Amino acid sequence: MLQRTSSGPDPVRQTIDLPGRGSFSALRWDGDPARPLLVFAHATGFNAGTYRELLGPLAESFRIVALDQRGHGLSTADAEPDGLQTWDTFRDDLVACLDVLGEPTFLSGHSMGGRVAMLAAAKRPDAARGLVMVDPVLMHPEASRLLAAARRFGRSPPNPLAQGAARRRAVFGTRQMMFDAYKGRGAFATWPDQVLRDYIDGGSRDLPNGEVTLSCAPAWEAATFASAGQPFWRVLGRVRCPVRVLHAEHGSTLREGVADLIRERQPGWTLELVPGTTHFLPMERPELVRDAIREIAG
Repeated sequence: MLQRTSSGPDPVRQTIDLPGRGSFSALRWDGDPARPLLVFAHATGFNAGTYRELLGPLAESFRIVALDQRGHGLSTADAEPDGLQTWDTFRDDLVACLDVLGEPTFLSGHSMGGRVAMLAAAKRPDAARGLVMVDPVLMHPEASRLLAAARRFGRSPPNPLAQGAARRRAVFGTRQMMFDAYKGRGAFATWPDQVLRDYIDGGSRDLPNGEVTLSCAPAWEAATFASAGQPFWRVLGRVRCPVRVLHAEHGSTLREGVADLIRERQPGWTLELVPGTTHFLPMERPELVRDAIREIAG
């Protein structure tokens, strides 16, 4: 494990067995039972530990569960890339987690996690007290329809994110070597050092030969990116709780024109463009995300 240099309450690592779905690893910040429960869902290729710096300060206001999604982090549920067709798999995992937790909760998530949290809130509106999506992956409905039609005929267009993920280097000599390879580069360019350390510690495992490997296999990350395009607009109206959406100014996965369509179709939702941020908004402006989560909880 890389040395942590930040302060704040430490979570507890817990295994949660979801009936019929497998075993999942989670970070939990427990506390006063009177505090509301917050469940957080991470982005594709990441893990719950990546968001320790974001979530830790919220432990003063919430009990928190951050789940390693299927194929990510330390979760051991089956993750066969050829079997992943849509993100409904992740939605159903999250719904099963809510059922095990057994109480209404506030939901939040980044990127894929934001959309998965929204899908879970739509499927189980009784379990969702409020929802904060941080730069969620939300495509224009026409793009979703065209992509879904292409897949039905076996003609899916190239997906640069999936192609890039499939080529990722998975094995490094040490976690420090992994850190040195990532620091300040590519997707990690705007990440604070501690967040990068947490990403590596929560998303790598030791190999018998002493090396370390990414726990989210490149093939699974690629399959997750490739399965992102199924239509979801029909479920927006099933979300009954208050919703807030933060989206980035640069490189956002909230596609062009989508924010305006959401405002039109869901006038009760609050959408906020955060100037100067990229898709990695939770790493760049964690205090803003924390404020949004506190505010949705009233």
